[in-house]
Amino acid sequence: MITNRQWRLRRRPEPGEIPGTGHFDFAVEAGPKAGAGQVLVRTLVLGTSPAQRGYISTSRSMHDKVPVGGVMRGRGVGVVVDSHHDAFAPGDLLTASLGWQDYAVITPTAESMSIMNIARLTRPVKPSSLHLGLLGGAGATAYFGLLDVGLAKPGETVVISAAAGGIGSLTGQIAKIAGCRVVGICGSDEKCTWITRDLKFDAAINYRTQDIDARLRELCPGGVDVYFDNVGGDTLNTVLDHLARRARVVICGWISTDYASGPQTGPANYKNLLRQRARMEGFYIFDYLARWGDAESRLREWYEAGRIDPCEDLDDGLEKMPETLASLFKGTNKGVKMNRVAPDPE
Repeated sequence: MITNRQWRLRRRPEPGEIPGTGHFDFAVEAGPKAGAGQVLVRTLVLGTSPAQRGYISTSRSMHDKVPVGGVMRGRGVGVVVDSHHDAFAPGDLLTASLGWQDYAVITPTAESMSIMNIARLTRPVKPSSLHLGLLGGAGATAYFGLLDVGLAKPGETVVISAAAGGIGSLTGQIAKIAGCRVVGICGSDEKCTWITRDLKFDAAINYRTQDIDARLRELCPGGVDVYFDNVGGDTLNTVLDHLARRARVVICGWISTDYASGPQTGPANYKNLLRQRARMEGFYIFDYLARWGDAESRLREWYEAGRIDPCEDLDDGLEKMPETLASLFKGTNKGVKMNRVAPDPE
């Protein structure tokens, strides 16, 4: 008999409220069993994403809502402990939406077995967390966002907001590998030091203590060729005023305004897109499923060669999961924020 710890949604956060422990109930119940065509999975690592706030918020979202009382949804890496499905055997590692719990029962189908749904890891690496971060959604988002949407080229100046976050920290390193000059925007001196000293960004701006407009004039006198935007709001508006001719603005997220209360205004400096013949484009990582292997192959190659740091920021223990998610909105994380639920199997 196994027991299963779970985080269940107690109440939805109000607009402007950061999700945390008070929005969930920690439950312990008898562990589930796999039936015909099903697989029982033990959770090893759970990932986080700003989108998870959308799962439980009252605001409009492109994602289905978690019902009140339901297990909080979350993607993870797990190990198969019991299988009644031909495609999986005990000991296999997989990625899937496992939820905030120790054990999950999944039902693989022809439609659901894909890299962003249920995927058996045919070339697993240790630590398994790499399959959620650098070799998972975070790495692919950075890779395709910068190189496919941003079309970053050697010698160009790339500016990245939330540069010490999971996607930002990987994007900056990929830009350096691509031969670009990279400026990161962060929220503390510690983060600025980290991305310049350890991740080899060329410069950093602390948006809490420095004037972004003045610093961009100093650091990017020829303008910004690629802006990789993770925050939206005033930062996006400011960077738009510094675009170089034919610049590309990549819209990856808008965490600074996504769940703010009250009406939100758009960027006033959008006219500079016309003046500089620039373009601004959003993208969604699910559009790149057919080419996922391309990103994973290159990222794995760079990782094995020691050219890219996976930038993992792991909490230890399922009981910390609400605060693991909250760290994204408090700005306390550095790198790809995850939670280690159980040790990797030998």
